[in-house]
Amino acid sequence: MLNRFCVKFAAVVAMVLACSTACFAELSGMKDSEAASVEEKSEGLKAFIGIGGGNAMVADDGVVFASLRIGLELMPQVSVGAWASFLLSDVRNYNVKDKQMVDYKAFGAFAELFPFRYNKFAISVPIAVGGGVVNSIDDGDESFAPEDYFFTGEMAVHFNYRVTKMLEVSIGGGYRMFAGIEENNLENMDFCTPFGELRFTIKE
Repeated sequence: MLNRFCVKFAAVVAMVLACSTACFAELSGMKDSEAASVEEKSEGLKAFIGIGGGNAMVADDGVVFASLRIGLELMPQVSVGAWASFLLSDVRNYNVKDKQMVDYKAFGAFAELFPFRYNKFAISVPIAVGGGVVNSIDDGDESFAPEDYFFTGEMAVHFNYRVTKMLEVSIGGGYRMFAGIEENNLENMDFCTPFGELRFTIKE
């Protein structure tokens, strides 16, 4: 009698374990498929728009600039897009006899690499190239006139923090180079400058 009970009990336990194993395997498969779908969504293209501003030393003056960026996140490690930048404060040209103020506007393309990510924190290296125009105004004139066209390139390091799912805040700095400036007693080195920048990016 006892032997029959043990056999039946063992059979029931075996059936329960078999059913449990099957259910666990099915649930694990569902979780894997959900994780795969989430991963596929996260690896898709993401659009973003960013605004930023900072300080740079142009013609030995501290000037404030603003920038706009739009682009696509191709993958978590690479973003590409277009940018535009202009000065918010005028710069004095000290190399002329009469008082003259200068500024510039520029636009181009960029790529941003993300070599390090940890949770909501990331370190990025934005690289930008483009061109623009230097504008000048003499003392007494009413408006700026374009005077000289240039090429520009920059590289920086940014520290990024994802505040919300859509908003990312970045702070960093780098060096901006110019080529082709040679009018109004100005040279490339009058504009080549280190800079610091605070940036806000909204991602899809």
